[in-house]
Amino acid sequence: MSKTHNPRRHPPLNPMRVFEAAARHLSFTRAAEELHVTQGAVSRAVAALETHFGFPLFERTGSGLIPCEGTAAFARQIGTALDRMAEASAALSAQRSGGRVLVLQAYSGFASRWLVPRLPEFHAMHPQVDLRLASAHDRAGPGAGRFDARIRYGKAPWRGEMAELLFRDELCPVCAPSLLDPKGAPYPVEALRGLPLIALRWFPRDWPEWFTCAGVPGITGKAQLVFEELSVAYQAAEAGHGIALGQRQHLARDLEAGTLFEPFPPVLRRETGYYLTYRHELGADPAFQVFREWILGQVAA
Repeated sequence: MSKTHNPRRHPPLNPMRVFEAAARHLSFTRAAEELHVTQGAVSRAVAALETHFGFPLFERTGSGLIPCEGTAAFARQIGTALDRMAEASAALSAQRSGGRVLVLQAYSGFASRWLVPRLPEFHAMHPQVDLRLASAHDRAGPGAGRFDARIRYGKAPWRGEMAELLFRDELCPVCAPSLLDPKGAPYPVEALRGLPLIALRWFPRDWPEWFTCAGVPGITGKAQLVFEELSVAYQAAEAGHGIALGQRQHLARDLEAGTLFEPFPPVLRRETGYYLTYRHELGADPAFQVFREWILGQVAA
């Protein structure tokens, strides 16, 4: 007697893609803009996923979304799965077309704030290079996966890889004008006692080291919102949920536009930083040479 195969009851795929965008932006509106759909469509897709699970994924507030327990980790795993599908599609396209696809693995915070806004210029200058991004998450080391080169955070050297410094740590507190009035800056560091701090799970020493740098090692904030992704921490700061420690290089455009500002003056500078890393033999690859020269030129500029 043959056995009947019972497939797993997967969550609906399209709502998961919409949910991942909403979790990354902490905003239905921004997710809708990214996906070119209406805000109502995003809300309905997330609601369908919540119905599937039987519990809420976000707390809806007037200033944005707050992930419920487990939501951030689930969104991170969904993002990884979507990236792998994109990589598989790119590999198949390259195989059938005979074209050269250059896959760069980059942290989500670095990619969303520093790299992606500059990519249209790269594609316009070098249309012959099909550059694809694979995400790595904001922890001490990037994850495994198929890629040609990667952006690494830490301190060189790394075994078996060439490493070229892009920029070192320059961490400063940032927040939205809705949380503090920019006209009052710089604020005294003691004002942080009554404000929520946004922290990264993988870097618990960032805030203590900044307070030590500021000369007030005993101060802590009113509470901490802890996220796994730097990009999500930036979104939470923009939504007015608290004060985040931001990389100045990541946020140069946001600071210039005024969506974020630096309310407290001390800057924590460390020897760790962001590097472009790659295997030695990739240095002779024409597509990689073009990208390497471009990204180093962007840093120098």
